[in-house]
Amino acid sequence: MKSLLYIHGFNSAPQSHKAQLTKAYFEAKPNEFEVHIAEFPPEPANAIASIKSLVNEIGEHRLAGFIGSSLGGYYSLYLHAFFGKPSVLINPALRPYDLLEDYIGVNENMYTGERYEVTAEHMQQLRELDRSDLADASQLFLITQTGDEVLDYSDATTRLSRAKLWIDFGGDHAFVDYERVLPSIEHFFCNSL
Repeated sequence: MKSLLYIHGFNSAPQSHKAQLTKAYFEAKPNEFEVHIAEFPPEPANAIASIKSLVNEIGEHRLAGFIGSSLGGYYSLYLHAFFGKPSVLINPALRPYDLLEDYIGVNENMYTGERYEVTAEHMQQLRELDRSDLADASQLFLITQTGDEVLDYSDATTRLSRAKLWIDFGGDHAFVDYERVLPSIEHFFCNSL
């Protein structure tokens, strides 16, 4: 059985609504894909190292691809370039080093209650992960909503214009009615095998 790796966004956790919907959807389809939800530390360099370690545990040959939301979409874009695996990007933060500057300082994870510090060094680590040299845009599926209150959806649709696109009018950053796109995510990965 092939595996998918779900990567949550900033200040989120494996318990997030989208992560759990994704896992439940694929668990209801036995023998298709097994979903692993990455749990990683807040520091970007350590997060990527942790996710790469999880890929090694799963086995790169078993990994069908990545599903990333917001900051997880940014990480998925990097991992797509690194591993050459298909990736689904849900309302991806394509310049998180600009977006997250306002969060420098102590933060608290809304799911786990963990307190952690975001530093200027984290922004530099995020810049080092930037992949403007996309390996294969045909192996990317951008899913976005125009009503995203955190990110300008047009940044992603412009940069990833050669990717497969799902653009919903309205919605928000959390992605309203996310369960509607799960069959298309399944179809994307089935066609990528």
